[in-house]
Amino acid sequence: MDSRIRRAIAFMEENLSHRLTEKDLAHRAGVTAQHLCVLFRAETGETPICCLRRLRLEKARKLLHNHENSNLSIKEVAARVGYDVSHFVRDFEDRFGSSPARYKALRVD
Repeated sequence: MDSRIRRAIAFMEENLSHRLTEKDLAHRAGVTAQHLCVLFRAETGETPICCLRRLRLEKARKLLHNHENSNLSIKEVAARVGYDVSHFVRDFEDRFGSSPARYKALRVD
């Protein structure tokens, strides 16, 4: 994978709770936002923002599943991965087919 894309993804993973723009990611990668989008799609098949959303939701799923985080509310999980609650619930349901609360309640122990 292109080192610029790896840098952008690493930056995303380190900053999931922060508001990130394509411009922020492009700056970290050392390219323009437009060029980053072209590179990203060629390398990953998705846009940088779609990748960021996917990483955030995967992290949220792990937080909801982890016993050490069982006391976290859905709102707290959403905040830890850079979401407001309403968008988080919608995107989580779209991605995993279950609401975050239901997923948390049904997690396999």
